Amino acid sequence: MKNPFIIIAALLTVALSACTSSDIALPKTENSESVIYVSHLKENALTALDLSTGEQEKVSLPFRFSSIVEIEPGKFMASVKDEESLYEINTMEGKVTEFMESEEGVLELLYDSENKSLYTVNGKSSKLQVIDLEKKEVLQEITVGEYPSKMAKDGDRIFVLAAGSGEVYVIDSSKYEISHSFSVNARPEGLHFDGKYIWTGGHGAAGEMNEKVFAYDPQTGDEMLAKETGLMPIQISQVADASSIYVLSHGDHSLTKLNRDTYEVERKIYVGDNPSYMISNGTYLYISSLDGDEVSILEKDSLDVVDEYDVPSGPFLLFKGGDGE
Repeated sequence: MKNPFIIIAALLTVALSACTSSDIALPKTENSESVIYVSHLKENALTALDLSTGEQEKVSLPFRFSSIVEIEPGKFMASVKDEESLYEINTMEGKVTEFMESEEGVLELLYDSENKSLYTVNGKSSKLQVIDLEKKEVLQEITVGEYPSKMAKDGDRIFVLAAGSGEVYVIDSSKYEISHSFSVNARPEGLHFDGKYIWTGGHGAAGEMNEKVFAYDPQTGDEMLAKETGLMPIQISQVADASSIYVLSHGDHSLTKLNRDTYEVERKIYVGDNPSYMISNGTYLYISSLDGDEVSILEKDSLDVVDEYDVPSGPFLLFKGGDGE
């Protein structure tokens, strides 16, 4: 007969390990390849939305994500502004796992696939950190302007938008040194480099309402263009290097498409109330509307609406399921 104390000890070990596990199961889905995941701002939760059926499965979270970036197909890194941890999301294994400790206040993540490094910007400490993901170590810290909130990368250049001080910092990633900085429009939001110009949008000066995006020469900091798009543009992005430029504005609930060569407006449409985030798979645009409680799918060239889904509780960040394709 086996020793009963050994059996009890083994059972306790299993029970304790289960209780202390930090893994969080992702919502279960029938077909991961057709799923888009939706994080919420009005509820600590994550929803799996099956685009083929419209079915939704939701799980509660102990936090709200502030940024999510893809590291490789099916694997993402995520930050939580009010926690001292970074998390790994694995859609193939269906789980969220605490990855490493970090400073509280991380607002944005950027992944450098060539160097396998993760960049973070922290709104509380006003620092950019460079993290070695394999070693889970902070390699460098660089102090920038007040409340850094967005990043963009071009070769060895990292652009950081310091929203609080209204500046863009240009950092040489080969040396981890600030090359230079320049002032941009008042209360900026959104950051994008199109291969020629660095673009910002935002809310405008106090008492004013901004309806433009601004293009700056990244070397001199000179303002080169100002294009009227929508009220309070918050996200500027491209599907690919040579694609049109898309501007999401939450003030008038609009999406504007700019010609890549002429920078003229090709089309403007209206989406759900307070659109807050947009991603693309190269064919379609996926947009979350925070106050409209919906996720919309648009054809990227025509901007025709392909589908709309009701997703309650303030849908915000989006990321693809399966292997990310």
